Amino acid sequence: MIRVLDIEWWNEIFQSLGRNRRRSIFTALGVVWGTFMLVLLLGVGMGLSDIVTGEMADNASNTTYMFSQQTSVPYKGMKSGRWWNMDYHDVEQMSGIPEVETAGAMGSSRSFKLIYGVIAHDSYTAAYDLGFQKIDGIQAVEGRLLNRIDMKERRKVCLIPKELAPRIDGGNSMIGKTVKIGDTNFTIVGTYVKTSQTFMFNDPDRTVIIPYTTDNYLFSRGNMYVSAIAVTGDIDADQASIEESCRMILSENHLISPDDDKAFYSFNTKEILDKVKGLFSGVIFLTWFVGAGTLLAGIIGISNIMLIIVRERRQEIGVRRALGARPDEIIGQVLAESSVLSLIAGIIGMTAAILIQGLLDKTLLPVILQDTYMSETVHAYTLQLPFGTALLAFGLILAGSLAAGILPAYKAIDINAVDALREE
Repeated sequence: MIRVLDIEWWNEIFQSLGRNRRRSIFTALGVVWGTFMLVLLLGVGMGLSDIVTGEMADNASNTTYMFSQQTSVPYKGMKSGRWWNMDYHDVEQMSGIPEVETAGAMGSSRSFKLIYGVIAHDSYTAAYDLGFQKIDGIQAVEGRLLNRIDMKERRKVCLIPKELAPRIDGGNSMIGKTVKIGDTNFTIVGTYVKTSQTFMFNDPDRTVIIPYTTDNYLFSRGNMYVSAIAVTGDIDADQASIEESCRMILSENHLISPDDDKAFYSFNTKEILDKVKGLFSGVIFLTWFVGAGTLLAGIIGISNIMLIIVRERRQEIGVRRALGARPDEIIGQVLAESSVLSLIAGIIGMTAAILIQGLLDKTLLPVILQDTYMSETVHAYTLQLPFGTALLAFGLILAGSLAAGILPAYKAIDINAVDALREE
């Protein structure tokens, strides 16, 4: 019977491990390193997975983006190699497809000088309709977003990115102020952040959003030109089917062969999300495999050192057997010694990893979120290992610590008391 509350029993364990401290320390380092790598890599891997998949899932994860490209197949008298453009009639037809929740269009993107007072700032414009504004995850930080009246009346209003606003007027509010974009005056109605990472501007920090209808009237001369179309399906919709329906509409409207895959470029965010999830699942599995392998190597080292300890204590064990010690007491003593050494090493490794993860949360995580233009949402992203996974890792250490002592324990009870006492 293991005497967990017996102080003498614990003293005996630590005396046994302390007889050769250097050997015990170097043996335990393998478990420390294995636990450290397992917990650290799992926490960082799962944290990055949550960041990427969480942002994608929260921002139109069932959306298809479409762009026009050069045709490669002749069709109905039209030659191959022809360039063509999508227009807003395509968007209107796509919005009528069953299971489509929202269809949106982005017009031209142009490089302009944004002038306020006498200071000019290099910037871009992106022309959005209301559908594209919604799908692309544009959120107002100050003021408002574009609305139906802006679109209907072709108002000369704009949204400026949160990062650009402080540079224009020294940090003062820009809402209601007039800036010149090219040769046209626009009124700023809001500052925004872009919460979706699926569709990126030329430079999100310098991109000014204007109404699609205004851009079409002022710069595209009313030809209803569209550079990108986004279509979001209902929650349970088959996005692949929606994408195929959109392709058929473009084929019919612009005399493009339905078999001409090169004439369209499109990507389905749900498929991308599934691939990203699969990638991170593979990374996490590899982390478990490598970390557990490193931990196993450390546990094997402890098992070997316990075999040496058992051999060195043959006479002691023989005396105990001669005095009537039961096999389960011998087994319990050896298992306790191996478990204590493994658990102390595992706790040290886990603690070190958690401290490093806490440091990464304060230093690396803000850089990741800032550099990827992620939104300041309520998401509590962290690079620390989830509590449930930490318990699983600790359970793995505990199981390994017990396994490390099994072979030495049974070697101990195989010792013959008479033969052990005869040894010098």
